[in-house]
Amino acid sequence: MARGRSVRLYLAEGSATGILTAEIVNWTGHVLACPRTRLEVALKEREELRRTGVYILIGEGVGELPAVYIGEGDDIAARLRTHSRDETKDFWDRFVAVTSKDMNLTKAHVKYLEGRLIGLLSNARKSDIRNRTEPGFDRLPEADIADMETFLEELQLILPVVGIDVFRQPRIIELPKPSSPETTVPEARFYVRHAAKGISATALEIDGEFVVLSGSTGSTVQSQSFPDKLRVLREQALASGRIVAEGTGNFRLQSDIAFSSPSSAAVFLFGTSRNGRTDWLLAE
Repeated sequence: MARGRSVRLYLAEGSATGILTAEIVNWTGHVLACPRTRLEVALKEREELRRTGVYILIGEGVGELPAVYIGEGDDIAARLRTHSRDETKDFWDRFVAVTSKDMNLTKAHVKYLEGRLIGLLSNARKSDIRNRTEPGFDRLPEADIADMETFLEELQLILPVVGIDVFRQPRIIELPKPSSPETTVPEARFYVRHAAKGISATALEIDGEFVVLSGSTGSTVQSQSFPDKLRVLREQALASGRIVAEGTGNFRLQSDIAFSSPSSAAVFLFGTSRNGRTDWLLAE
């Protein structure tokens, strides 16, 4: 059974849309989230931004996927000033800075965290990554690597609380085999079938997301009512190999894909407007 955790949120400007800080009790990390419109205020008033740490720039990307850039620096404020003037990184409208309350993070530590975060971002496939390369930095003592992995676990817990949910991957669940009817799946399992269109899909609701499982099939048809965001998401999935064309007029998922709602999942599979609340049926 998962342990409960206590997260402390502080609205530094008394507004939910302003500068926000977040901490976990007994965790040395410190998270500051801020809209770009308050950047100058944050740079002048927030001492945390003058520390060594990693930062995340996030904004509108292509299709449904947000654009994300991850960086590190000895002085986060200096890096943010540079990015604010960089036209090639003009996509972001919000940033998150991750530092340490005890200021024990070194340049080597944050370079390791930067590489691990980019790797998690790539594996989750829930964003348009704007980093040109994926840095790999493992020149840390074994004990330091263990400390940074623990730090990273806590960071992944707190980031969704401040609205950054691009690192989380759906939990892998073994579906019951036909020969083991007594095996049960903890989440509700759904299916949709349409023989004429060659659509056969299974999905689970996991951690607030509607996850269509690997092996499901959808139709390559794209009607005029097919939303642009999902059209781009489908194109990205084809380009990355997450889905592959199969036969004429169909595709198959090669990995699980998470959606924000049952309707988005149904539209993705059918290529036209759908009501997922009626399309998806309980497997039981």
